[in-house]
Amino acid sequence: MSRNVLERVLHQLSVDRASKQRFRDDAQGFLQRFALTEAERKMVLDFDVFEMQQVGVNPMLTMGFWQELSPNRDMRAYMAKLRPIGDDEAVHSAALKQ
Repeated sequence: MSRNVLERVLHQLSVDRASKQRFRDDAQGFLQRFALTEAERKMVLDFDVFEMQQVGVNPMLTMGFWQELSPNRDMRAYMAKLRPIGDDEAVHSAALKQ
């Protein structure tokens, strides 16, 4: 796995409008331009930010990618992907308080 290629993909998707639109229009086609393994491609397509961070991708890049392109941009959903929260648990983060 190439953490650097994943980080380059996420950075481009976070900062380049044309790339974001190409990804929205045809995510598979957009990702073909990069030397990604099938597992890496799946991580991006599934918005699997937990697995990306497990392989060393910078958390700021996963968060930016989530906020820009995820179907559910809610940060509580992002945090739940990173650490599933049980029904009897609370998220202790000032950023998530309402």
